[in-house]
Amino acid sequence: MSYQIIVEPSGLRFTAEPGQSVLEAALAQDVPLKHGCASGSCGDCKGKILEGDGQQGAFLPLLLSPEERAAGAAILCKFKPESDLRIQAELTRAEHWQAGIVALEPLAADVMGLWLKPDRAFPFIPGQYLRVEVPGHAGVWRSYSLAHRPRTDGLVGLQIRRAPNGLFSTQLFGQLKAGDQLTLSAAQGEFRLHPDSPRDILCIAAGTGLAPIEAILEEAFARNLDRRIHLFFGAKRERDLYHVQKLEAWAREHPNFTFTPTVSDPEDSHWAGARRLLPTVMQHGPWQDHEVYLCGSPGMIEAALELLRSHHSNMDQMHFDAFTPN
Repeated sequence: MSYQIIVEPSGLRFTAEPGQSVLEAALAQDVPLKHGCASGSCGDCKGKILEGDGQQGAFLPLLLSPEERAAGAAILCKFKPESDLRIQAELTRAEHWQAGIVALEPLAADVMGLWLKPDRAFPFIPGQYLRVEVPGHAGVWRSYSLAHRPRTDGLVGLQIRRAPNGLFSTQLFGQLKAGDQLTLSAAQGEFRLHPDSPRDILCIAAGTGLAPIEAILEEAFARNLDRRIHLFFGAKRERDLYHVQKLEAWAREHPNFTFTPTVSDPEDSHWAGARRLLPTVMQHGPWQDHEVYLCGSPGMIEAALELLRSHHSNMDQMHFDAFTPN
């Protein structure tokens, strides 16, 4: 028995088989529901159940407020219908770009900078991400954050960590080369600078979570924000950190910007007193009057949000983007 799903306000219809999530069923039938990680960590597929029943699977808890849950909001990549449904959900643009690889730039032992030249203007807001179709795997996509604000030369830059058996990153580190062509989706995501906030800014980045944070910082500098900005950047080992000289240069150029690198193994670092990321952040607080931008693994994001909330930070002032392996 299959369930019929109606998407409002578009009126699109598709069916879901028992055990399929709403997003799985939509993508199998080329219905372009907005989504990102497809693992319950980013919230881009947030929708609302208007009619019908289903089972909500596990997701990063802070993606939905208690008020949203009470109003019928759902994370559609983890919501499995148990009846016909009528839902409210956003659709994405089906627009695609062809982009040539301009350069591959090793940033750390397992991090590669990928520079692309799209075949036409590629609009985005600093902090957003795009999706790359895996070469040789039609319809299989991977999501990566844009690592800068829009450039006059039109280039698009990503920072990609090698994942064990990663379908795309394995090709990136072993096969792809300058001149190869990739297919890109439109930029999406709600992670972005909030320039009208009067608060000082706290940024926390772990690993390649630095990419969208760098883009947001570039935007803040371009706007000449006069608020104090503190970036904490963490990695497991010192050799896993990258762009340290660039970030230190930013700290010299912008008197309102402070950069603190951390490593989880202090014995591996030349920075005196280097400690794990979140304990170091909390030692430099308090942060309750700051606008907060977080990017890294779901575990780091959740731990950081809980720590900040326990120190009286307001959830309305916290913005995050969780990176999850596909």
